[in-house]
Amino acid sequence: MKQISQPQRFTLLRGDALSELEALAAESVHAVICDPPYGLTQDLDLEQMLRSWLKGETFVNDANGYAGVEWDNSVPGPNLWREAFRVLAPGGFLLAFAAARTVGLTQVAIQLAGFESRDLITWVYAPGRPTSRDLGRVATEYGDAELAEQLSGHRTTMRPGHEPIVVARKPFDDKDVLAIENVIDFGVGALNHGAITGRATSIASNVWLIHDTDCVEGNCSCHLACHQMAANGTHLYPSASLGCGALQVAKPTRAERPVGVDGIMHETVKPLLLMRRLIEAVTREGQTVLDPFLGSGTTAEAALQCGRMVVGCEREARYWPLIEARIARFEKSRVAKLPVRRGSCDVQATSVRQRPMPGQLQNNRANPGETIKRQTRKKEKTL
Repeated sequence: MKQISQPQRFTLLRGDALSELEALAAESVHAVICDPPYGLTQDLDLEQMLRSWLKGETFVNDANGYAGVEWDNSVPGPNLWREAFRVLAPGGFLLAFAAARTVGLTQVAIQLAGFESRDLITWVYAPGRPTSRDLGRVATEYGDAELAEQLSGHRTTMRPGHEPIVVARKPFDDKDVLAIENVIDFGVGALNHGAITGRATSIASNVWLIHDTDCVEGNCSCHLACHQMAANGTHLYPSASLGCGALQVAKPTRAERPVGVDGIMHETVKPLLLMRRLIEAVTREGQTVLDPFLGSGTTAEAALQCGRMVVGCEREARYWPLIEARIARFEKSRVAKLPVRRGSCDVQATSVRQRPMPGQLQNNRANPGETIKRQTRKKEKTL
């Protein structure tokens, strides 16, 4: 397999992802892992959005989204995901966080870009606070005791306790290519279940339960072990460790959230524990991860901790110092971690595509029975 190489472990592209990704070479990354805008706006013309997407246009919504920020006015459309598709190696995975309310739109946009929809990981965490008020209390403020009694316990939303993660994959070069062939050719195409569960022989489910800081296996204080999905879920504990160093907590602590010199913090920070597991599930050490929506740099820090190269893009200048703070924190603590391989070439001028060599697997495809039994081939086509 040909490895991506670049002059530095981390490359930051400062600008809009759609235009910045155009400068990257085709098939130059092994995975795309990102936390894109959720489009949590109160005013969205869904019909106009779909029309724009089908015409190949970029949809722009006038209303702001989560916490009133402009960058969350809509979910990224197919044009952005087509660029991610172009730079991704055949069989490479795209993992994209989404909101329960808008995950369907994110999935449609990704599929319109050419990706195969593979699964949906449910990230379960210790429940947060409800975002809506008890209408019984509202009625009490109005002075209507009878209405307050009737509406006690009524809210317009539920307590948040999970977020979905879209799992998609770029198709193989040819419909007759086996999963094992693609993994040999490009180093991607299959999920590493052992990296997710921490046990080499365990099979991970698509429900991930991430516990609080002081939880350990057999002694859970956040009650996730008692959750109705606990028996079928994959439990991730902050005290567990993989690869080069201890994993962090389920919901990011203050210590994990970088703060700019002017006090700026990012609105939506993901936990390092979760990002590390995602990265290690779909890439190998030395491979390159792309995050088109870097935010405060969680993906970059997690990827570097795992010994991966990372290319990140962020258009909001106010978040660049947060990213730099994360990378500085990693470099400061790197002495105690495993060494990360360095490359020598520009990431924009390389490709992960394996060049055909005489006698290699590409030549075996004309007669696959020589290396792989036909029964195995039939089963692999369903992967």
